[in-house]
Amino acid sequence: MKFSAISFATALLASTATAEKMGFAGSVMDKAAFDNFEGMTDMQRVMEVTKLAWPECLKGELNNAKACEAMIDKELAAMDLSFDVYTIILYTRTFDCPTAHAWVIPIDDDGMCVGKYRDGRLFYEYEWCVDEEVELTDPNAIKESQKLIKPSKWTELIASNPSVSCLDVDQDGDLDAWHKKALETIGGDYQIACSDYETYLDKKAEIEAQGPIVHKGCQRLPEFNCKGLSGVDACKLVKQMVPYPNTDGKNLECYLQYLPDSPIHDQMYRDLRKIGEEPKTRVIILAKKETDQVIATPLMKGPGARLGKQ
Repeated sequence: MKFSAISFATALLASTATAEKMGFAGSVMDKAAFDNFEGMTDMQRVMEVTKLAWPECLKGELNNAKACEAMIDKELAAMDLSFDVYTIILYTRTFDCPTAHAWVIPIDDDGMCVGKYRDGRLFYEYEWCVDEEVELTDPNAIKESQKLIKPSKWTELIASNPSVSCLDVDQDGDLDAWHKKALETIGGDYQIACSDYETYLDKKAEIEAQGPIVHKGCQRLPEFNCKGLSGVDACKLVKQMVPYPNTDGKNLECYLQYLPDSPIHDQMYRDLRKIGEEPKTRVIILAKKETDQVIATPLMKGPGARLGKQ
């Protein structure tokens, strides 16, 4: 749900005692703290009494995504903030969700694959079931497979003009061609980056010698060590390992994302602001799909959450 404010009045008049009791940023002020508060801009003052996290959603009756969302919406409305805030429930993926055919590939600030546990290992959570060992060739079917796996606005507008030029080490043109079309076929936040050349060639040779790892029927995909590969190139190789669509007629797609604590997220906000694309401020509620249980402290994310804190 979206909330936006009309004025600063409510936030500026809120008592520090109330703020401390409700878990807002800040605490009861001594004279030095009060003098500091007096010297702040209006927006910085607002953020001192703006709640940025809701740990109460991890227990009791509020440990339910919809109940947590309703409580947060109520509190956001009472804050009377001067910027828009959207609450969003993000459920864990299940085998039957519309994006289950995407392999999530975490990357670092340099666009290099780091794996799920930052040790280079990638895992696909579900079985891959195949009706026929035939690659998808129908352009409409390929487009449908990629429909929900889209690059972010930052990737489209900023990263689509890469300053990186990678050597096509195998000299057959396929790596260069892949980099050129990657921004049309890979979802998430990412930029083109260059793999360690020896690692890429070794992995490619291994995959070509092995052939497809999926066959008619259902099978678990083995873990894939992507250490030394860029996220974009790791995607190329896993798609080569899994060339056949699943029983829903979807190819294995890739969704790249920077690590949650990566400084590049702040850079994204700055980049988007420069071109007039103001990012949204959100409160993200992570929940388990099967039980509706909240599994992490909901946090306010985005430019609004950073105002007064930089």
